Amino acid sequence: MDSDFTKNEKQRVKKLFAKKHQPGFENRDDLADWFAIRLQEQEYKCEYCDTSIFDIRKLIENKMLKTRKVGYGERGPVLEIDKGDNEKGYTKDNCVLACYYCNNDKSYIFGYDDYKKHFGKNRKTFFDNLLKNVTD
Repeated sequence: MDSDFTKNEKQRVKKLFAKKHQPGFENRDDLADWFAIRLQEQEYKCEYCDTSIFDIRKLIENKMLKTRKVGYGERGPVLEIDKGDNEKGYTKDNCVLACYYCNNDKSYIFGYDDYKKHFGKNRKTFFDNLLKNVTD
């Protein structure tokens, strides 16, 4: 899809590498490479609600979704790394990319299957309805 977007995301993710990622990723390059591959495999969409990060950005730009400021930037306009099974930690086989809204909502409360089955489709419907009101 967008190679510049992927390249920029790899650079962003490299900066986020932390001790919590070390059990599943050798170093920051390994994490960034995994992220870029996963981004393309998921077609730039959230694993749970199947909404494109580009559509989410449109909603944010049109003030239809709010973001959250954090020390290193802003949560909302990028896909985040989520642990499918919270007990298994950050490993390549256990992680997916999720939008901030699903990742924050799923948190440590729901497992992968339950969240995807019971909440993902509803969030997709909500986002799609908001997108109908976006003027390009």
